[in-house]
Amino acid sequence: MAARSTDFDLAKELAKPSFTPAQRDAPALVELVVRGDEPAVTRAGPAIAGLREAGRAAIAARLDGADDGAKARLVAVLGLLARAGDAEARSQVLACTAAPTSRVRRAAAVALGKLGGDDARAALIARWDAGDAAPDERRALAEALGKLGGADALARLKSLDSGDDSELARRRDRALLMADRSAKRDESSAIATDVAPQSPLTVRLGCRPGLGPLLVEELTALGLVPRAGSDAGAEVRLASPWATLFASRLWATAAIRIAFEGASSTRIDRRERIVDPDALATAITRAITRPETRALLAAWTRGPIRWRLSFARGHKRAIVWRVARDVTAAAPELVNDPTATTWEVNVDDEAGTLELIPRRFEDPRFAWRVAEVPAASHPTVAAALAWIADVRPDDRVWDPFCGSGAELVERVRRGAYRSLLGTDLDEAALEAARQNLGAASVTAELARADARSHAPGPVDLIITNPPLGSRVRLDAAALLVTSLPNFARQLAPGGRLVWITPAPRKTTPIAEGLGMRRTRSFAVDLGGVRGQLERWDTQPANR
Repeated sequence: MAARSTDFDLAKELAKPSFTPAQRDAPALVELVVRGDEPAVTRAGPAIAGLREAGRAAIAARLDGADDGAKARLVAVLGLLARAGDAEARSQVLACTAAPTSRVRRAAAVALGKLGGDDARAALIARWDAGDAAPDERRALAEALGKLGGADALARLKSLDSGDDSELARRRDRALLMADRSAKRDESSAIATDVAPQSPLTVRLGCRPGLGPLLVEELTALGLVPRAGSDAGAEVRLASPWATLFASRLWATAAIRIAFEGASSTRIDRRERIVDPDALATAITRAITRPETRALLAAWTRGPIRWRLSFARGHKRAIVWRVARDVTAAAPELVNDPTATTWEVNVDDEAGTLELIPRRFEDPRFAWRVAEVPAASHPTVAAALAWIADVRPDDRVWDPFCGSGAELVERVRRGAYRSLLGTDLDEAALEAARQNLGAASVTAELARADARSHAPGPVDLIITNPPLGSRVRLDAAALLVTSLPNFARQLAPGGRLVWITPAPRKTTPIAEGLGMRRTRSFAVDLGGVRGQLERWDTQPANR
């Protein structure tokens, strides 16, 4: 393979997403790592790892003559190769735990913490037990042992006296959290949805923006009287098991509000608000470890109570680690585990709210959804269409843009009907609909047909969410305008059209000109796509 030209700038090329290094670039990439100039060194490491054996060979050729800083950086790259499955690179990183200099050993410890495995744990423990690690190496060893976990690693971390080394104490505390969560990860954990709370809870149910009024209607009809409602959700007072909420089909998210006394803050002006991080961490810890909160988590969790902390705005990592440490000390049964979490604790420090969000539970409402197509309806949106359509036992139902069949399934979930028909021009969509209808145990006729001309009438209900969004390359507004006359012809007297239109200013005059009357209308956000959820009624037969 020909050498690169003399004016070829490898560091500059690495910055281009389209550039792929070749094996001939391996020595030059290693030199970038040796020199240590950012951002070239950060980009060169993954590039070397991508070259596999050629990359490892280039590192081996340069490792002995490099200074300690360069060797440490090269060991980090060997760690990347080892993570990609290079057994020889792994052996070299393991060997570097016995290197003569602390800087190289520290780099090896960091790499092994990311690799995992019994051999990595054994090498790190041997280095720990040697007792001669410098403070910076000791900190790296503590963090790596926390990531690897295991009884031996946990025992050493627990017995560590950090003395006056506050950074070592911080890393030890983090390592203990990580080791503890790893030790308990084999045990399954899930939300107990069939257990009533010890006392009534405030639950915030979220829905697609614009569907809030319909959610309030549905909750009221179910006897789950909402205490407050908004454009995007409602609050209910729940005194029964979590499974009670599954009767509602319009909510998409659910969270339990718990008492939270916000931290003190200073407002510099209307745009900037500074919160005391120590006070905020203390307030969050107090809310999580309250007896009432711990009792709820214990009653509603089967298996270890795994939780993670999140914020409505920003990450606040320092506060996250402090809260995790303090909660673990105050309530050891609560296992901080961001990866396999059962409960998310979300804090909105500006609003002064804290919510418990259950993450691991079986939601039976939409178990029928086993197949998807681009721009398919979210089940809660399909459920909203079915809600405003009403239920008439003699309904002959047609979905002219049936997609994956969501609207047909959700109409069935609302009550009795006479017949179901779904049509679409996309065979893949029809196949997805067949799978979903089958999973829902719903029998319907499916056919490939054009909504602008197909004549299945008379039908009593046309319910549909036409293809919308960036993944669909068509003019949805034009499609609906040209389909409306056919819909009007197919609807029986007193029939209903329930749909979502992206352009009500275009479709409304057409529908009104066809003698239809709009009886319900809601502006909705379908995830970046705005539309109008509408119901249109035709004149009954006696008028």
